[in-house]
Amino acid sequence: MFAVLLMGTGITVAQQLSVSGRVTGAEGGGIAGATVVVKGDNTRGTTTDSQGAYTLEVKSGNDILVFSFIGYKTVEIPVNNRTTVNASLSEDATEMDEVVVVGYGTQKKQFLVGSVSSVSNKELLKAPMTNVSNMMTGKLPGVTSIQRSGQPGSDQASILVRGSSTFNDSSPLCLVDGVERMINTVNPNDIASISILKDAATSAIYGVRGANGVILITTKSGSEGATQISYDGSVTFSTNTALPEFLNAQDYIGWHNKAREMDGLAPVWTDEVIAKMKADGTYGETDWVDLLFKNYGFTHQHNISATGGNDRIKHYTSVGLMNQDGIVPNTSYKRFNIRSNIDAKIARNLSFSMNVSGFRENKNAPGYPITNQYDFNPIMQAFYALPIIAPTYKGLPQGYMNGSYTQQPVAAVEQSGYIRDTRWQFEGNAKLEYDFGSIEALQGLKAGVFVAYDYSNSTNRNFNRSFNLMSFSSSTFESTQVTASGINLLSSFSKSASWGDSFTVRPTITYEREFGGKHNVSALFLYEQKKGYSDTMTGRKNGYYADYPVDLSLGSTWEGIDVPVSGSFSDTGIASFAGRISYAYDRKYLAEFTFRADGSYKFAPHNRWGFFPSVALGWVVSEENFFKKALPKVDFLKLRASYGELGADDTSAWLYMQSYSTTAPSFSYIVGGTGHTAYYTSNYVYDNLTWSRTHSFNVGFDLSVWEGKLGVEFDWFYKLTDHILEQVAGSYAPSLGGNVPSYMNSGKMDNRGFELVLKHNNHFSSGWRYSLTGSLSWARNKVLAKHISDDHPMYRAILGQPIGSVYGFKATGLFQTEEQIANAPTAPSGEKRLGDLMYADINGDGKIDSSKDFVKIGRSYTPEMNFSLNMEVAYKNLYLTALWQGAALCSYQLSAAYNSGTFDNTMYTRPFYSSGNAPYYLVEGAWREDNRDAEYPRLSTVANGNNAWPSSWWVKNGAYLRLKNLQIGYTLPQHLLNKTGIERVNIYIAGTNLLTFSAFKYVDPEMPSVNNGYYPQQRTYSIGVNLSF
Repeated sequence: MFAVLLMGTGITVAQQLSVSGRVTGAEGGGIAGATVVVKGDNTRGTTTDSQGAYTLEVKSGNDILVFSFIGYKTVEIPVNNRTTVNASLSEDATEMDEVVVVGYGTQKKQFLVGSVSSVSNKELLKAPMTNVSNMMTGKLPGVTSIQRSGQPGSDQASILVRGSSTFNDSSPLCLVDGVERMINTVNPNDIASISILKDAATSAIYGVRGANGVILITTKSGSEGATQISYDGSVTFSTNTALPEFLNAQDYIGWHNKAREMDGLAPVWTDEVIAKMKADGTYGETDWVDLLFKNYGFTHQHNISATGGNDRIKHYTSVGLMNQDGIVPNTSYKRFNIRSNIDAKIARNLSFSMNVSGFRENKNAPGYPITNQYDFNPIMQAFYALPIIAPTYKGLPQGYMNGSYTQQPVAAVEQSGYIRDTRWQFEGNAKLEYDFGSIEALQGLKAGVFVAYDYSNSTNRNFNRSFNLMSFSSSTFESTQVTASGINLLSSFSKSASWGDSFTVRPTITYEREFGGKHNVSALFLYEQKKGYSDTMTGRKNGYYADYPVDLSLGSTWEGIDVPVSGSFSDTGIASFAGRISYAYDRKYLAEFTFRADGSYKFAPHNRWGFFPSVALGWVVSEENFFKKALPKVDFLKLRASYGELGADDTSAWLYMQSYSTTAPSFSYIVGGTGHTAYYTSNYVYDNLTWSRTHSFNVGFDLSVWEGKLGVEFDWFYKLTDHILEQVAGSYAPSLGGNVPSYMNSGKMDNRGFELVLKHNNHFSSGWRYSLTGSLSWARNKVLAKHISDDHPMYRAILGQPIGSVYGFKATGLFQTEEQIANAPTAPSGEKRLGDLMYADINGDGKIDSSKDFVKIGRSYTPEMNFSLNMEVAYKNLYLTALWQGAALCSYQLSAAYNSGTFDNTMYTRPFYSSGNAPYYLVEGAWREDNRDAEYPRLSTVANGNNAWPSSWWVKNGAYLRLKNLQIGYTLPQHLLNKTGIERVNIYIAGTNLLTFSAFKYVDPEMPSVNNGYYPQQRTYSIGVNLSF
């Protein structure tokens, strides 16, 4: 009997089995919180720990384990008498897209009737960058992101959502965790997702600020499980994307003498002159561009985060450091971020969340700022500098006299002083919410209050340091000591300090409930009030005799300073009511109504409030039985349409009140022998100004077929904006016998376009997987009404044209014969010679006149069309991602020094400016007797106003295609890390702007409209590592 019992026990033990293993994602990282159960027996199950590991007792070696996790496809794996069973889960694209962040909440993708683009943290961080706006480029359909500069701290992109709908500010509203904040100071590693609200159905909830679209950034929250620590770090090297090559010393001498010959003048740089310079020691063969720019810029970034928690409290904490040294010396940007997000369940029905963050940033630049078209801009100096003089002479920097001032680019960045901007900011918000779900009649009802407080403090220090250099003259061929131009002889220092805060309070009521299995109702109602305050003080002083320390108290004189101390402050506020009601019947028929009422302090009391509603309808066709039978391969098809009104209060405050200005310090009135400051009225009173209103229409569809392997999203939109505020120029105040600028709500324009997104993904049992996402968007605006003054040139009457179009003369070619010159209309300025530009006489009056012959010669600098292709291919732990991004239907000018329509010479259009250098393409491609079929006008060293005017000759097609991001990475296999305490190691190399295809290779196609001396965009090469513990 004992033997029988023993045998029975042995059999039972043999059948029971302890199974352990690890659940990982596609890239090999452990999935914390994944569910593991025995198929058919839900009483036997467990969840994975922070590293994805689990242990589970099964009854039999023949059991089947079911592995599941939100956002991943469920996997079933037989035990087969094994003690170790690992599972790899692949993402379920349909489920991952199920919940979308919208205004003041989230919505299920299936029930969303508005137009929203979104990107996850994973997609955002595919290549290291220093700010969020550049990371968004090419990843969000309907978003135009343009980077005009590569200077550290100023290299963020300007963003438009669906183009421009007004000729005032078209910037979208940017919110971080529900509060209006700057997005480029957010640590990208802290971001969970970004949503772009594009139509009225999604933006109307923001009323006054939603007309230009809304950017919603949501930061990460904690997760249940043991605390997990992560480190993300990278180092990046950067070089210029595009620069023209300038003449070396020998070529400069040859080409400059050739140009003088064509001008009918004697050569300057004769053998005798060069010999004298060599004998004096002033001669040198200097590549000033190479001397100014470093071999590469260098950036390093480090981020450490910790997340964990339980069913009562979850936390996410992070610190981040970014240090960016530019390719131009003494240009740098540093930022330190810290964040702590907490979600807690205080009681059964009471929850609390709090997000606290802060940052400190420091931006440095030379005392000579790198400002486009600024005469002392070091980059402009390097482009113009003579390549035949030595960089130093008699122990001092040597430059050349360009007109009335001397330029030396290296000294300009090393000895001109500094501009130092420092800012630190605290950002905090908290939410307390009560769930009435324990009361049967109130199930689905929640009430809460959200509060936010932000405080910022910034300081700008600008020290212009006087220094000496040797100035080489091209007339005397000698170098003499001078003091640097553009800086006070006694040196000067200015300091400004700004501080301010904002407070937001937002009580909310939400409701969501399903009735009868078919009726789904959700609602949101809120009140929001925001108050802001800011204050600024600025002081300036001269007379500094040491480089350190420097402050206002150490200067010796106020001489030559009209206003040594100044200040300003502002006090703002806004109040709003908003709501959203959504209804879905049988998961097929969708309807939503949204409204917002805003009150703005900018308008007179009787015009202070604006009401902005929207309505949207949707039909999930794929839920219909007839559709399922007819097209069983179609997983999802939804049709949607929306209409709404949005507003903007883009005007100066207090225009409805009388304001006064003071005559001091320019002059005072003498009364009784004593000087008195006078005040005068400085405006008209406008108590009838009101909101501009945007009427927005949108239709679209979402399609998914073949189990999510192919997806299509399409939107068509039309926006009509009226009552746009316009300013009509004036000169003097009424009390001084003149007039001031007047304002009126007279502008009107429309904007139309479409967005198309195609998605495809697939994976194979062999370990291969790939995905492709292509997008194409187009937006074109047109001015319908705009005030045109009587003395306004007709070419500026832009009715019927897109805003930002380029205007100038229509060039018809280059003069090839004297007969052409004799028969040509009178030139706008300058002398006409062979090889000069010919212009069309549009009005036929026999003379070329900018007020009558300017025509549209190019499109706007802002692209009408944007496109991208995001590709990813992976094999087990090895992956490659690439983002191709581009733009079309846009233009840029090479002759855009001032973008003002007069004498637009730049380094790209005029060689030997003030006897300075020139790019090779401009001299080699110039008109000569032996090069009549030339690309550029004749060589000359003499200023020629005829060729300098804006014209179609200098307009380039702005279309381009870039390899925007490329990343190759490898995740180490888990078995190599089992004994290290490290959960996951991912190593990658990445690059940005690696390839660019455009019509003109010597400049970046995203260069600014005023382009003389702009800081070039950067091509980057990075190596990084992600660690999880």
